[in-house]
Amino acid sequence: MVALAQAALPFAGEEPERAKDLIAGLIEVGLLTWFFYLLLKFLHAKAGLAVFKGILITLAGIFTGLVALTWVLDISFPRLWVAARYLAPFLIVVLVVLFQPELRRGFLRVSEAGSLGARGMPGQISDLSTAFRALARRQTGALVVFERQTGIKGLQDTGVPLDAALSGALLESIFYPKSPLHDGAVIVRGNRIVAACCMLPLTESTSLARELGTRHRAALGVTEECDAVAVVVSEETGRVAVAHRGRLANIEDLGTLDEALADLLEGTLPEEEA
Repeated sequence: MVALAQAALPFAGEEPERAKDLIAGLIEVGLLTWFFYLLLKFLHAKAGLAVFKGILITLAGIFTGLVALTWVLDISFPRLWVAARYLAPFLIVVLVVLFQPELRRGFLRVSEAGSLGARGMPGQISDLSTAFRALARRQTGALVVFERQTGIKGLQDTGVPLDAALSGALLESIFYPKSPLHDGAVIVRGNRIVAACCMLPLTESTSLARELGTRHRAALGVTEECDAVAVVVSEETGRVAVAHRGRLANIEDLGTLDEALADLLEGTLPEEEA
């Protein structure tokens, strides 16, 4: 009996081990699926996605050709496989360089999600809303960027330094069509206008509506690069739109602009997107 029990011990542990292997396999498949889903979602509508597809197609073609030749001709290519193994780190570096902007934005989002710092919301929401409504009625183009946690000193340096107290009247004066500072963006830090006539990066998104002009593309571009909030007044239609985290939303009812600005500067984008 003792001998039978000892002989059965190795088999008694098989079921728990199989269960552990099954659970580990499910976790691995789930993590890989989640990783590739996030990767594709992250690259969606990015300029680098076409390049990434081209790289994948090229590599898949080479791999398929080598496998087919190996199977048909019954020969191996050991030198090519060794070269591929040593070239893999180089290709990873190339991909990092190629997708540096996208990776930077992704890590920025991770950092922002874990941050508990103050949002730095300006106190003159009503005054700012009044100014944006006045600009919209006159169909005067405007672009105002509110800096939050991520500094945008580099963009500030592209414009004319002001360091003036933030007010709606001053914003209207800056964006007056005959003002020398009306082109470009105004950058706001806290309760100060730090610069005007600033040049912003344009979005690389290929899914943006064609009727949206340079101001809207600049608003999206700067909010893709950092956690800033941008407010745009269209010169063509007089519509007001807000951008945050690379998303754009139109303010259909200007009566709700106060609430929308307050929510935006606290990190919440209105539900409706443009």
